Amino acid sequence: MSRTIRTILALIVLVSGAGISDQMLAQSPPQINVPYRCANGITYTVLNCKPYRADQWCRTREEQNGNLVTMMDSAWSSMTGRLQGCTTAAVSSQATQAGSSQPSSTPQLGVNQCTNGFILTISRCGKLNGADRCWFKIENKGQVLMDAPGSIPGVEKLLRACAGDMSVVPSATPTAAARATDPVYLADMPSPDRVISEIKGTDPTDTLARQIAVFTELLQYVNRMKSARSIRSPYTPDEQAVINAYRTVSYQITQEYAKTHTPAEAQSLEGLHSKYEMGDADQWARQLMGKQATTAYGGAMKNLSDGAKKHYEEEMHTYEEAKKQQQEAANNPGGAGDHYAKDAGSVVVRHCIESGRSEMECLGEGMKVGLNDLVGGDMKEAIIGKTPTGLRITGVYSSPGFSLNFRQDMVYVFCGTLNPEPRTYTVERSGMQVSVTIPVTTPPLVLSYKADGSLSGQGRTIAVAGEVPAGGGGASTTYQMQTTTTTTQRQLDPGEEREYSADQLHQNGGQFSVDQQTTSTSSTPTFHRALTVPKTERCTVGTLPATNESVKTAALLTQVLGSKASKSANSTPGLRLNGTYAAPGGLKIEFRDDSATLECGESFNSEAYTVVPEGGQFIVKIQNSTGPLSLVLQPNGALAGSGEVDVAGRSAIQAAGGGVDYLPRNARCTVGTLQAAK
Repeated sequence: MSRTIRTILALIVLVSGAGISDQMLAQSPPQINVPYRCANGITYTVLNCKPYRADQWCRTREEQNGNLVTMMDSAWSSMTGRLQGCTTAAVSSQATQAGSSQPSSTPQLGVNQCTNGFILTISRCGKLNGADRCWFKIENKGQVLMDAPGSIPGVEKLLRACAGDMSVVPSATPTAAARATDPVYLADMPSPDRVISEIKGTDPTDTLARQIAVFTELLQYVNRMKSARSIRSPYTPDEQAVINAYRTVSYQITQEYAKTHTPAEAQSLEGLHSKYEMGDADQWARQLMGKQATTAYGGAMKNLSDGAKKHYEEEMHTYEEAKKQQQEAANNPGGAGDHYAKDAGSVVVRHCIESGRSEMECLGEGMKVGLNDLVGGDMKEAIIGKTPTGLRITGVYSSPGFSLNFRQDMVYVFCGTLNPEPRTYTVERSGMQVSVTIPVTTPPLVLSYKADGSLSGQGRTIAVAGEVPAGGGGASTTYQMQTTTTTTQRQLDPGEEREYSADQLHQNGGQFSVDQQTTSTSSTPTFHRALTVPKTERCTVGTLPATNESVKTAALLTQVLGSKASKSANSTPGLRLNGTYAAPGGLKIEFRDDSATLECGESFNSEAYTVVPEGGQFIVKIQNSTGPLSLVLQPNGALAGSGEVDVAGRSAIQAAGGGVDYLPRNARCTVGTLQAAK
């Protein structure tokens, strides 16, 4: 194991053992309207935030040299990479609320050049969750190894270690003799040192692949044991420290390997450790665990199994009740079993819901079909053209002054101060090389998709023609008020005619009526587009790392309205497919940017999927509930597989008390070669 990795492990243990909070590698809460100033001249200001799942959804203004670069809406956790190395002018809001922004005795603030070549920066000290903390950052050769708050004693020890006093640095993983761990089984988990020294392969690359696979298995063990204890409660500080140690060493192994090997060799390493993770890595990892950890893991798995068994029994009870209802419906044609609408839009919604996609997404699909039937065609396709079948890309890719937000059908281009513009794009493949072409300038911008998931424009400077606000306010709506008076006759009740004069009455036989005027006011809206002026910006397109996921409207509506979300979706940035693919054996797969729906007969099942380079091929991995399904993306665009696949769908039925219930509906299809529908 390299000296760099050993030093990183020591630092993790040093700050965790000295009482660093469980937010060691997580960001502090966002500071609203407080500028985060970065060394590259960019300033980020968080304008507002609102709860979003276990995170916060924040609107942030990005400026450079006093000029607005862009406005961003993103999860706060996704800002971690952007804000590394950035500082704020004021102490955190938590420190202010505590009433004391500076502990009585603090380490010296500033930048420290360490004897081992590391750089240690102490940026500020204050209160965090009522405890004294100092914010520190550790860098090595331009790479940020750690950026977090730490306890005062822990940071003081870091400063001593930086100056060469390594007596304060403990071993990589604290033992039970040094201090009790929480939970106690962690004392019996193998240290990263032991994994590195005992897990060996047939050659250096095979050794690294096995070690990465074992670290992955050990991380899963800790996650499962924590889940057996409580799914919602946080990790203990010791659990977080062990997780950080395993993750950091695994990450550092891949990074050091990539520096000395070709991209193809790095991809080969990734494919090799993925193979071990699905095979022998579990056995190797268990051999390194002590008796206490093995016992704890066995107990955790039993708890999870008992919970799954209970859930299964409850589901079976529900299934038996649903079968009874279905039988009653079958014996009563035209009754509860035949209540669903048969129009195209309703059928699409029902199949979508049965596959497990979100209610908002399915409602949108049905409305789209209904609208297209009404106008006699696909309006969106008529305006922007048909979305290409085959490889696509999703996610937000950003660098200072330039950003791309990819959707399945288009990409939004952010260049300097220009208003974002939607553009079409194409994704082309040549061997294992993938390029993305965007006609945003002349000649079009061509980006290379890299093995690390980033996009590269090779530093090309492009001229982008667009529009910028011209002042005088943004978009607005005015209303023209109009008053209308209508006259009608009201029939009078017997005897009521005495209350009116003769000239007010209308007589029809023995009945009387009077005129009655009704005044109503209506408003006609007029939309005024924001005033803009043409402008051409020049933007340099270098390396664009993936910085955030593309948020779908349906996902936001699901979050706001609290409706059912998709049971399985993958919204992380990366390669995707678009279109419906079919095999002669009856299997169909419809690909979207976050999921793929498998169709076999009348069974529909929507699952998350990924498109990854592996072993010199692009593999489409679908997380099918009955067993993973892997397909090879052929050079001609077809998908090749083998064997059969079980599709675990469900059938919607009307529940006894109203609403919707489901019955399992499974089917099996031959995979073979799937061709894209024209």
